[in-house]
This record gives sequence, structure tokens and C-alpha cells, in this order.
Amino acid sequence: MSKKIFTKIIRNKYKIFLIFIVSFLAAIFIPGGQATEMINIVLGVIGLMFAIIIGFFINDLWNRYEVIRENVAVEVSGLQTYYIFVKIINNFPGHEKWAKEQQEFIDEYVRKFFEVEWNEYGEIDPYFNRIIESLKNIGELKTDVEVETYTNMPSLLNEVTTSREKLFMFGKDRLTKQEWAVIFTLSAALLFCIFFIKTADFSSVFLAGILTSTVFILLSFLHDLDDLSFGEETVSFEPYETIFDVIEKPRFYRKRDLKMGRVTLPKDKEYRLVE
Repeated sequence: MSKKIFTKIIRNKYKIFLIFIVSFLAAIFIPGGQATEMINIVLGVIGLMFAIIIGFFINDLWNRYEVIRENVAVEVSGLQTYYIFVKIINNFPGHEKWAKEQQEFIDEYVRKFFEVEWNEYGEIDPYFNRIIESLKNIGELKTDVEVETYTNMPSLLNEVTTSREKLFMFGKDRLTKQEWAVIFTLSAALLFCIFFIKTADFSSVFLAGILTSTVFILLSFLHDLDDLSFGEETVSFEPYETIFDVIEKPRFYRKRDLKMGRVTLPKDKEYRLVE
């Protein structure tokens, strides 16, 4: 329960405002120490180390985020195009059952996607493999249009497979416990130095509040990039929801994602809402 509460707070859209409030309250009520030459040197060294390490991790995780966003676009557009090919073939007699099967397979695959997090992405491989394996179940292709359309489908699914492999690899690439330990240790040391040299002057309290807020905002941003909750509705949810639009199925939402503020229900589209 405590983990769910923490996660909900982390995802709260007002978290930056809350960070500023808590940081400035801490700067006002936590008494400062006395600035010494040693503390000033330590503050400079730790501040430099913090900036370098946080900058490195944010840059690395941002590149990962961009790769995931690009491959999500490839997977989504690939599945949408694949189903358009299915509809073209379905215009010819003898393929109705197979086309309906493709619709159900894609629908089930995308629904299963919403049941896992990115680090569990590989668990839905069997549902995607069913789509690939079902290609062989197509009926006799009697026209050039059917043959030409079908010829494009395996290569299209191959592109989707390649993008899925990258999504699986980068989805599991997260900061380790040791890396987080280094980050939190440096953050704690930096905040200790900031509050130790703080005085009762307004300018000192204001500066301490700003620096403290900056540290926590950077940590929050790093956390969001690490678990891919940064912009997740536009990257991890909405693109896959559009697949349902193409295969002519109601959109699919989970109550847990709705309660946590990860998604918003559409006002102009039909949808399914499950636990």
C-alpha cells in the first residue's frame, strides 16, 4: 500500500508545486550552521560531482526515451498498416474468417500490452507471435492484388519485430540500485552542505529553497525518465490506443491507470474499462 501511495505522489501533476512548498518550508524552519572554508570546498566539489553525474544519467536516459518513442511509432504504425492490408485482402471472398482472426489477435496483443510495464514487455511475445504464425492460415490467394498485398505483410511484421526487440532491450535498461545509491548519497551530502551554510537572512533562505527545489526536481525528472513515466500517456498509452481505432474495436483502459492519473478517458470515443 505504501508503495502505491508513493507512486501516486510521484506521478501527481502538482508535484513540482509541492516540491517548492516543502523545500521553502525546510529552508525557513531548519536552522543553519556556520559556514567554514572546509564546508565551502566540500560544497563546491560535491556540487560539481552531482552536476556531472546527474547530467550524465539524464542524458543517457533521455536518449533511451527517444529510442523507445521512435520504436513505439514503428510498432504502432506497423500494426496499423498490417491491419489495413488485412482489410484489403478481406475484400476478396474466402478470407472473412482469417481477417476476423487477425482483428482478434491484434486486439488481444494490445490489451496484454497495457497489463505490463516496460520492463515486463517481453512477457507479451507469445501474443505477437500468434499474429506472425497466423499468416500461414490465410486462404488461397487468387488475384494479383491479394498476392501483392500478402507479400508485403511478412516484411512489415519483420520491421515490427525489430522494433519490439529494441523496445524490450531498452525497456529493461534502467538505473541500478548502486547507481541510485550514489545519486542519493550525493544529493544528501549536497543538501546537508546547503543547509549548513544557510543563515537567517532572506537571501540565504531564498537561495537554499531554490537550490533544494532544483535538487528534488532533478531527482524527480531522473526517476520519471528511469521508469518511463515521463510523458507516458503520449508515448506508452495513446499511440497503442489508436490501434484499436484502426482495427475498429473500442479503446481499452484499466481502472488502475485511471486512478493513478496515467490516462484520461476519451469523450468522443467508445472504450472498455476493466480492473
